[in-house]
Amino acid sequence: MAIIKRWVGSKPVHCDLCHNPFGFKNTMEFIDGRTVWGPWAIMCSVCHNDQRIGLGPGKGQKYNYETLEKMEG
Repeated sequence: MAIIKRWVGSKPVHCDLCHNPFGFKNTMEFIDGRTVWGPWAIMCSVCHNDQRIGLGPGKGQKYNYETLEKMEG
């Protein structure tokens, strides 16, 4: 039996770093991840790529914005 991991909080509205809204053509995923400054943030893919930390335990997880299912990390 496969375990589907989902985002359990409320659906994020915008990227914590650039403040662009989620749910549009280029923002159909979001990352809950660590930043280079230490604290974690909800980020768009562009901001996450700028952080250059990656995904995985202690780094971050990528979620589908529509289904809130975990995609990677």
